[in-house]
Amino acid sequence: MNNWRELKIMLKSLADVARLTIVYHLARQERVTVTDLTDRLNISQPLVSWHLRRLKRAGLVETHRAGRLVYCTLNRERFQQCLHALGLLIDPNVHSASLPSGDALLEVDLGMEE
Repeated sequence: MNNWRELKIMLKSLADVARLTIVYHLARQERVTVTDLTDRLNISQPLVSWHLRRLKRAGLVETHRAGRLVYCTLNRERFQQCLHALGLLIDPNVHSASLPSGDALLEVDLGMEE
């Protein structure tokens, strides 16, 4: 995990029930088509694609096209990085010299709203 912004982007990408449901389905199969996700979530294809874009921007989902089908896979390594970074936040044995404070705390958030 490179920095606080990166962790924030990943956490924000997961802060939605539809996106959590997508992660759930992707974690249980090697790859799933967008059409299949549309059927499983019972929402429109454009809305599924919008949610997938949020997850892709955070590096948690990868997609590839095969003909007319778009397949999605969960980037398990990236997901584990997110979990590890969260674990470090609450580990009393880990001390970080790079905790943001003051103006730096505000700068971490600048430009990160999606």
